[in-house]
Amino acid sequence: MDSNYLNSFSLENIPEEFHSDLNQKPFCNCTFCGQDLLAKSVNYMIEKSIKVNPNNNQKNTVFEYAICIDCNKRKMAAMSIDSVNNIKKYMETNFLIEEWEDHANDNNDPFAKCLVTKVPVEDLEEYNIIGQFIGDKMIGGQFPVLISPCIGEEIQELLSQETKDEFDDFMDTITNVPPELKALFKTNRPVFV
Repeated sequence: MDSNYLNSFSLENIPEEFHSDLNQKPFCNCTFCGQDLLAKSVNYMIEKSIKVNPNNNQKNTVFEYAICIDCNKRKMAAMSIDSVNNIKKYMETNFLIEEWEDHANDNNDPFAKCLVTKVPVEDLEEYNIIGQFIGDKMIGGQFPVLISPCIGEEIQELLSQETKDEFDDFMDTITNVPPELKALFKTNRPVFV
């Protein structure tokens, strides 16, 4: 990774929100290929889907994964041209540069509201958090973000059947994930990362 790129962002300790629920520690390996993520030069992302129990407001993780940059590139390469173009148009319309810049410059809680819809987290029954990391540090700036589930649903609708089939095959490569979560991934495909 280009060191000049990293100089434009802050490196921070990994917040507990991005620790694995399995052991309450930072992810050590890519969920897909097993690569050591804590090696100094490894760039990766983490996505966690959180559901809030309406009875007691307890937050429960629906799924979580860490994906190294190489696996993410392979995942993106599996997308059809139609899917890529549809998502690019969606991002240009809904993820405005100004909002990303405001988010990057905002010192408030990055998990206070959805980046796109601006709905406060306390009004969401479910949401995803996404962060970017290198080794044992989080890259601050445009990430981390909180995204409402409606955004993921809208992006899912933009995927061609070819891409959905490719993602299903890709999800089959995940290691150490219970079968019920693999089934969930096939109906609610993570596409942010």
